[in-house]
Amino acid sequence: MIGFWVGSAAAGAVIFSVGGLFGTTLGLHSLNPWFGMVVIAAAAILDLVGIKPFGPKRQVDEDWLGSYRDWVVGFGYGAQLGLGFVTIVPTWGTWAVFLVGASLGIPMATILGVAFGIGRSLLLLRTRSISSPRKLSVTMKRFASAESRARGVALAGYGIVIVTV
Repeated sequence: MIGFWVGSAAAGAVIFSVGGLFGTTLGLHSLNPWFGMVVIAAAAILDLVGIKPFGPKRQVDEDWLGSYRDWVVGFGYGAQLGLGFVTIVPTWGTWAVFLVGASLGIPMATILGVAFGIGRSLLLLRTRSISSPRKLSVTMKRFASAESRARGVALAGYGIVIVTV
């Protein structure tokens, strides 16, 4: 589990640092905070009206499970989630946070990347006790039934970010 969080935080830090350098080169840091508010509001609207974000439709590679040591699998899975766009992109918020990170420059983009990576990996806390197909089925049903509440929380999160940016 530690490898998972380290991989997720490290990948988030790296990809957001690259974005921060790119944004600084383009002068995006001078657009903040208005740029961030517009980007986050646009993401919230796109999610609210149900337009699906672009991105891959793949999960992490299950074949790794029997092929590598646990910490390697954990780090690799975490890194994929920390990058954010190499697995399923669930909301426009993923793309929005990348753009906001690019507008922050270094070191704030790096800090945001670590937080993003860790945030994407928090779901592991809810799934770590799954030890049988029956428990997996129950957990998946809970996740499916919580989707509308999660969407509401995400939209409230967009609002909080817009107000605080």
